[in-house]
Amino acid sequence: MVFLAAGYTAAEGRLSLSKKEVKALISSAKTKEDHLKLADYYKAEALRLEAEAKDHDEMAEMCRKNPTPMAVKHPEAIGEGHCKEIARRFRGSATKTQELATMHEEMAKRGCAVATALKGTTGSKGFPLLD
Repeated sequence: MVFLAAGYTAAEGRLSLSKKEVKALISSAKTKEDHLKLADYYKAEALRLEAEAKDHDEMAEMCRKNPTPMAVKHPEAIGEGHCKEIARRFRGSATKTQELATMHEEMAKRGCAVATALKGTTGSKGFPLLD
């Protein structure tokens, strides 16, 4: 599980970015350092999303072992089916977020040559990649 405290990522010991800083950096990123900051942010976010997926996998298992009467009657609305679906969605978001991290690492390596191709697209949290 990833914990963010005092503005630092646990994995790397680097400063984390606020959502406001991420939005500003996305629209203004021009340097290698800018893109590496974004890549670090997206890596940490992907780890957080994977941890959420794992938590929901564990909840699904608990619901499977101890189903409530309501969960038996409505398996996809509450209980095991619900938790599995939430885990699947978190895992999908984590994959897309990791792709954003990889993209920003590539942009840092290439000197941002691909930035104009991304104009108008959004990331996993709905942040515009470039405006």
